[in-house]
Amino acid sequence: MKWSNILNRGLAGLAAALALASTPAAADPAGTYIRKLYFTPPPAEACAEAAERTGQASRDGLQACSEALEDPETDEEVRMAVLTNRAILYRRAGKLAEAVSDCEAALASGQAVPGTIISCGGVYVDAGQPEKAVQVLSSADISAPELQSRLYHNLALAHHDLGQYAAAYDYLDKALAAEPGFAPSAELKALYRVVEAE
Repeated sequence: MKWSNILNRGLAGLAAALALASTPAAADPAGTYIRKLYFTPPPAEACAEAAERTGQASRDGLQACSEALEDPETDEEVRMAVLTNRAILYRRAGKLAEAVSDCEAALASGQAVPGTIISCGGVYVDAGQPEKAVQVLSSADISAPELQSRLYHNLALAHHDLGQYAAAYDYLDKALAAEPGFAPSAELKALYRVVEAE
């Protein structure tokens, strides 16, 4: 046998061994298979996911919220949450009149949870209605520290817009006491200059 034939056979065998080694296994030795099911989340869930994402509001998120509100099987508690989430998305999109309208509906439901109150307080601040923000935010009885920091921060913003800087500063202190290092309040507090009264 010629060396070239032996070399060619050896190279062919090596190529086949490399090809087998690089082929992904279809299942592990125990025979476990993984199957992933794909589905579209219900509109209320898609609405909530869109509101949880930071950044600009997506058209798909707003559409999902609207679809959830049009669904006759959406119960009142879910409807209130969807209104809150859509208000957040409208706020991000700069559609403040629509955001205020959704907040009015959510707050009128009688089932406003702390998240709704805090979010709508922020909507009212952005919409240039700091008095309404103070009214809504002051009605909240919130014990969770992570929510207190956001409540106090939004109250600080509202009082600042009303020209009540001392009250705004006090609420920033409360926000940072509830959640030390809360970045939005820490950044805003750094912009204030405290002067002693003479």
